[in-house]
Amino acid sequence: MATQLIQQIRTISESPSTNIQLDQVRSNIDNQFTDLDHLLYPSSGPGPGPSKRRKRNLDEEIQYWEEREKRYTSEFEETSKLLPDQIEQTQSRLQVLLNSAQELSLNRYSIADKLSNLVSDISQTSQRGGVDIDKSIKGEGVTILDQLESLQSELNRLEAGLSWTRVLEQVITLSETTLNPSSHKPSPLAALPHYRQLNDFVLRLSTTLPPEMALVNTAKEIKETTWKGLKDLMSENLLKACEPLGWPKKVTYETIPVEARRDFERSYQDLLYLQAEGEDLHGDERPSHWSTGKGLYPIQAMIHPIELRFKYHFQGKKGTNRVDKPEWAFANILDQIYEHQNFLSSYIQPLTSKSGYENIDIRSEFTLLLIPVLLSLLKSRIPHLIDHPALLAHTIYQTVIFDEAVNEGGFELDSTSIYEDRECPQWEGLSGVILREGDWLQKWLQGEKKFADNQLNDIISSPDAWIISDELPEGEEEQSGGLKPTTSARQVKALIEQITDRYIPLPDLTYKLPFLLSIQLPILQAYQTRISGSLDAFETLSSAFVRHVPGALAGNTRSGVHIDQAKLTSGKNGLERLIKAWLSGKWVEEGMRKWGDDLFFVEMTSDLASSQTLKFKYAYDPLLPPLIRSISSTKPDPSVSIFDVLIDRYDTLASRAEDMIVRLITVETETDLKHHLTRKWDRPPSTETTEASSYLVAALTTYTSHLTTISDTLPPIVISRIYRKVVDHLSNHILQRGVYAGWSKFTEHGGLDLKSEVREWKEISFSILSSFSNLDTLIAVDFPWKKLEDISNILALPSGTGDGKDITFSQAMASAWGGDSGFTSFCERLNVNLSKEELQAVLRRRVECWR
Repeated sequence: MATQLIQQIRTISESPSTNIQLDQVRSNIDNQFTDLDHLLYPSSGPGPGPSKRRKRNLDEEIQYWEEREKRYTSEFEETSKLLPDQIEQTQSRLQVLLNSAQELSLNRYSIADKLSNLVSDISQTSQRGGVDIDKSIKGEGVTILDQLESLQSELNRLEAGLSWTRVLEQVITLSETTLNPSSHKPSPLAALPHYRQLNDFVLRLSTTLPPEMALVNTAKEIKETTWKGLKDLMSENLLKACEPLGWPKKVTYETIPVEARRDFERSYQDLLYLQAEGEDLHGDERPSHWSTGKGLYPIQAMIHPIELRFKYHFQGKKGTNRVDKPEWAFANILDQIYEHQNFLSSYIQPLTSKSGYENIDIRSEFTLLLIPVLLSLLKSRIPHLIDHPALLAHTIYQTVIFDEAVNEGGFELDSTSIYEDRECPQWEGLSGVILREGDWLQKWLQGEKKFADNQLNDIISSPDAWIISDELPEGEEEQSGGLKPTTSARQVKALIEQITDRYIPLPDLTYKLPFLLSIQLPILQAYQTRISGSLDAFETLSSAFVRHVPGALAGNTRSGVHIDQAKLTSGKNGLERLIKAWLSGKWVEEGMRKWGDDLFFVEMTSDLASSQTLKFKYAYDPLLPPLIRSISSTKPDPSVSIFDVLIDRYDTLASRAEDMIVRLITVETETDLKHHLTRKWDRPPSTETTEASSYLVAALTTYTSHLTTISDTLPPIVISRIYRKVVDHLSNHILQRGVYAGWSKFTEHGGLDLKSEVREWKEISFSILSSFSNLDTLIAVDFPWKKLEDISNILALPSGTGDGKDITFSQAMASAWGGDSGFTSFCERLNVNLSKEELQAVLRRRVECWR
């Protein structure tokens, strides 16, 4: 043992290697000065001592090591003088100790024998003279050893309690010293060395003792209370320095006296230095969420008077505390952000950057610490609004608007102290926080759905619901393509857009999607069902669609007033009802196509298609396109819209209404034309002009009325499509009933009558459609009548030999039953487009035909 000690002394007394010394110096310089800028221009901050935010400059570093060299040189000289005497004394004492150890070795054997005897004695029963040594120990035969062990355990517990008390006393003493005003001169920062001792002591306790021990937790609580007390004290100093500035009113910093500005800046930077020291001592203890209200210490302090005024006005008994006016509270916070932005950007931002927090945007930090003030109000108020859906919806909607205003004001969450040098999530806003609370989102949705359903019922039940509007909504003129909406269609579309505006600023698809799936799509489906139901009723009651209507449906008696259903489902009234149904459905359909191309809904569709969780949740929603809710699909299809299912249904509805329009026009026209088509077409030649029959006039009148009605209300492209379908039906009907299955065959003059009638149909069509048609449409007006016109021209061919210029009936006969070249030449000369079989069938309808 002595040899080892002597060897250790010799090793320590040797001079260190020059290379080792150079390596240590170089390592220290590299750690202290990372680059040339740190060497020449070191960062500095207020307060004594180095920290993570402040380092020594070059002169201070040289002076620091020179002083240490002088101190250690002096100590070395003194030690060198005392070392010989100490060695001699140590050797003498070592010899004495060796002699003593030999004697002690002999005494050990003697003591061991005595100890063995004593153990034997105390193992005997402790009942002597009829007196119990320890009355607290029950039972007979208790030994003295057992009693001693019990007493020793109690002694150990008392000693542990004494140690616990001493440790706690030391912690409390350091805490009181830190918070003692006498330690705060010239600034509370002077108490930081005492707090460092407290922090180091608690840290040693934490590493030495079990973490679940109550003493450790108590010591940590005292340490945290001490730090908070020091922070609160310096925050009060900052608020006192803010009073000459007029804070929290708008600050005109240029007009503040220099001394007051100096006090404010010193107090502000002192708090930042305290925070930097806290980061060094406590490590990264930033909160996990931005809504906790924690951030830069001085900004937290400056928020306090704003919070007090806010609570006084909006959480107290003042008239400004109104649950039906949440926008007042939101406006107050927005005003604070706006009023102080110049002061924060121009003066507070440079102060913060100089103190080592150059990555913090002070305006975003100020906004972040103001938001919990509103959050506290909402969390206390919304539970009382659960039973008042209108107030709840209004409050949450104002929250959404506030979030949107903050975003538009340039708020950046990643530029705040909480997320400095840390991954930052997307800011969800106040709305994202409160909508996660309990069932608040569901309550809001229920209120919004009830309001929307009531609005839809009011729209559909209004007397003006199905009136066609000539005035298009603002911004719809160019997109309408001549489409006119009904009042209900325009209002339903506006209702859907109003709902979209209410939830579009929400931060996440989880909150947005329920509005679409539980409110908007069901409204669109309900409106489509309402229009489809009206078409079902129309088909049931209209004679144009049902040949034999039961007596109960042919007319109705309600409250003693007879209602003729035929007047509602026939003629112009019936046609207008079908047109209104078509316009209503088409207007909403076009609106959905436009929404489907909107960036908001495109992103929603893409996000839903990419989210497996949401697709599982809404996998059985029938209003979602299968390609979106399919679990197997992993990539969104850009051609798919979230409205595709309803667009298809509305498109089917519009096609159905269009077919019913065609059906109504053709059936009513054909009904009026029925008796006219039974006329004789074989009249002999006469110089008198054939008068149009009353049945033909009635049919032309009906046709004119319906064609005028659709031309006044429908878009040109739709009119053209309906017109072609109607003319196809009428032409085919006239051919089948009047030409091929007529009561008589045709003479030349009968053919001329048919040709004249066809001309009348064309002239009427031209006169009605020419008011809006362009040149291409004018050609389309004639085209649908072409086949009937060709047949009427053939039936009107002259019977004689002719003058060689005009084509005669006999030439037509020869061409029809002759070669292909003659047939082709005949068609080109007469400008008809018929097959040889069709030409032969038409010619057989002339009385002169012998084939």
